[in-house]
Amino acid sequence: MNDNKKLFTAAVEDALNDMGGPTLEMVNTSLIQKYKCALSDCLENPDYLKSVLREIFGYADIAVIARIKKNLGEFSQERPVGEFLKVLTK
Repeated sequence: MNDNKKLFTAAVEDALNDMGGPTLEMVNTSLIQKYKCALSDCLENPDYLKSVLREIFGYADIAVIARIKKNLGEFSQERPVGEFLKVLTK
């Protein structure tokens, strides 16, 4: 796993952990069951994470997405992360 992917994964995991409870575990389980992928794969497939967040949180997914965006901070200007956020926030 390259450094960008590690930073991305850590930022998203941190945002999900901030939501409390077993949120990270629920998201990871859903990603595996629905898409056979890990959280780190969502950098290339942001629609997967968007779908899982909507399924778990409903319209409150906006708060989770805002937290992910905040955690990614300066990396949001870099190409793969910027594209990921564009899909996640539309």
